[in-house]
Amino acid sequence: MPNFNWLESYQLISAVPLLEFPKLGNSMNMAITVALTQMENSQWWPEEQIEEAQFGQLFQLLKYAIKTVPYYKDFPVPNSPQELQCTWQDLPILERGNIVGEGGDLLSKFPPNSHGKIKTQYTSGSTGQPIAVKNTQLSRVFWRAFTTRDHIWHGRNPAWKLGHIRIAKKGVAEYPGTVGKGWGALKGKDALIETGPIAGLNINAKVEEQAEWLLRNEPDFLITYPSVVQKLAEHCLKQGIRPTNLKQIETISEVLTDKVRHLVDLAFGVKIVDLYSTRELGYLGLQCPKNNHYHVQSEGIYLEVVDEQGHACPAGVPGKIVVTPLHNFAMPLIRYAVGDYGVIGDPCSCGRGLPVLKSILGRERNRLRQPDGEYRWIGLSAMAYGEMLAIAPIREYQIVQVSLDELILNVAVDVDLSTDQIKTLSLWAQKSLPFAGKVTVIGHDELKRSANGKLELFQSLIE
Repeated sequence: MPNFNWLESYQLISAVPLLEFPKLGNSMNMAITVALTQMENSQWWPEEQIEEAQFGQLFQLLKYAIKTVPYYKDFPVPNSPQELQCTWQDLPILERGNIVGEGGDLLSKFPPNSHGKIKTQYTSGSTGQPIAVKNTQLSRVFWRAFTTRDHIWHGRNPAWKLGHIRIAKKGVAEYPGTVGKGWGALKGKDALIETGPIAGLNINAKVEEQAEWLLRNEPDFLITYPSVVQKLAEHCLKQGIRPTNLKQIETISEVLTDKVRHLVDLAFGVKIVDLYSTRELGYLGLQCPKNNHYHVQSEGIYLEVVDEQGHACPAGVPGKIVVTPLHNFAMPLIRYAVGDYGVIGDPCSCGRGLPVLKSILGRERNRLRQPDGEYRWIGLSAMAYGEMLAIAPIREYQIVQVSLDELILNVAVDVDLSTDQIKTLSLWAQKSLPFAGKVTVIGHDELKRSANGKLELFQSLIE
């Protein structure tokens, strides 16, 4: 991907009437521009220099939290960023249940007025535990800065037409979809840069409708979920159709597998890019422009992968993902366990010092529990997936563990499964997972998604 100066390549929008050279944005966009300009440099710092800068910010955050937030009032006060760095892993991990049960104690009594208006983000993730997290306008500066960095890293031309297939309320963006001007948060009077048209479609549209929408709108760039693009790619391959204008696909919210990457390449012949974010924390990782792993967005968050004792896992060893937003002084979340598991990677060949998140494994309840109490992650091979499709024309699947010795295999199909197909699918699951217990197969017209549009391929209901 050729390097380019984004200030030269992207057309800034001037917020000052009659001022076209040099252009000046509103206060929000000027802040985003300053942040992005610094981030263009900081991404190339050595990892040690990045971490040193982070602990300078964490030192400010923790001191303020101890002073103004009831939950942290008894935390030890560090004397310096260096001392904090040495004692950081002694701090307790904040679990999601703390926010549900003690959310009020996590609010600052005196949030900084200079950080702007406070807004509440509501989310249930994939856990079924709804939470409310408050953050300031300053947090939203960095959200938009990382959104723009994502476009810069992956060489997207702002004049491209953006298409998205996403969760929406009933009656919103229903087939045949909607069209408009400007890309999401980058449109309207508060836009930072000039962007092209946009087309949207509700995720509830049938795959045939999604394919027709894609061919009719011909977006340059598509944003959707891995499970959606998988079905869409399979349908297009089967029907022998391919959009002619599509240049890139970005996936969100769900775990992206190598199988889906390969399928997208076969069906559309374009690059697939993934990003890792949460509503309450913002951007956690962006896919590297040169590799398929993720770079931690260290200018906005401090991310750790830790074991059950809260200590750092070595590169290549799975652990809990723990995140501290650097700039949320309204509701500081110190060492917050987001509920996901991941793997830290070795330094990246691209030269960026931003830490590498090698893979995101999913949520804690996405692990298969063995009868002996041990856990392991579910990952079907391309061969296993092909064997499943040879048994029945399954559009989507989901595996649910209901006990140590029983799984339910939910499948979305257009016609009822025969007795032989059900029996064969049960045997297939026992062999492919592998799992020694009972597998019950249940057919559905559609599989139920969470409120944010995610489809969990595997979940455990065992406490």
